[in-house]
Amino acid sequence: MYSRGQFAVMGKVGRKALRLYHEEGLLVPAYQNEENGYHYYAEEQLAVLERIKRLRGIGLSLFEIRQVLDGRASEDKLVRGRIREMSEQVRAMKELAASADSPADKGPGTKGGKPGECMPDIRGFERKACLYVDENVGREVLGMSVGRLYEKAAREGRTVTGSHFVIYTGLADEESFSMRTCLPVSGPDGEGVIGIREEKCLHLVFRGGFSKTGEAHVLMRKYAEEHDIALADTVIEVYNRDMSVDVYYPLPG
Repeated sequence: MYSRGQFAVMGKVGRKALRLYHEEGLLVPAYQNEENGYHYYAEEQLAVLERIKRLRGIGLSLFEIRQVLDGRASEDKLVRGRIREMSEQVRAMKELAASADSPADKGPGTKGGKPGECMPDIRGFERKACLYVDENVGREVLGMSVGRLYEKAAREGRTVTGSHFVIYTGLADEESFSMRTCLPVSGPDGEGVIGIREEKCLHLVFRGGFSKTGEAHVLMRKYAEEHDIALADTVIEVYNRDMSVDVYYPLPG
């Protein structure tokens, strides 16, 4: 079982989205602790979450998705209908572009990737100076937070010295869960600048792409359990330019 915070990290969504899916009956937590009211999700529910995200990504409404998940509507028919709508939108945009004598842009291609062979190890994590912003957002809008940090670095005359990363804390506690987006930079400490240092972490290089980092969390937690490794209530994800992700779970003590 995973807490709402842990499940949000693994599923690449914000906690608000999970609450919404719960309220709409799309993804109901598998268990609720009656003593503290906290909700917990099962690992197999990640597949349901991915399906919801995929359907949301093509523009289906929550009502339509609920119909699909309940078996009252055909996913194939709804998707085909959405494809027809999108095709019509593309045709209309092409006509508009042609009338303005401006050719329509072609979107960038996508590049697939498979998780590489990897094994967790123990290492430290240190970033001496970082700009940061505290906010709980979904992964799909994380880029906006990173963009603001790059803009701040430019205004302050700082050089970016490494890949941006996100620190999640309070994974087991719905009330204290928090998310901090950080960007390593050069220059002295100051307002809005922090240093991050963890002596020992369970670490994994994940090469399956940003969208599938949840697989790394499952692997690492199983590894920690099998090797009797205690993990702190924090996780750090570093998003590298080669689309790999370094995942760090600090070790307590």
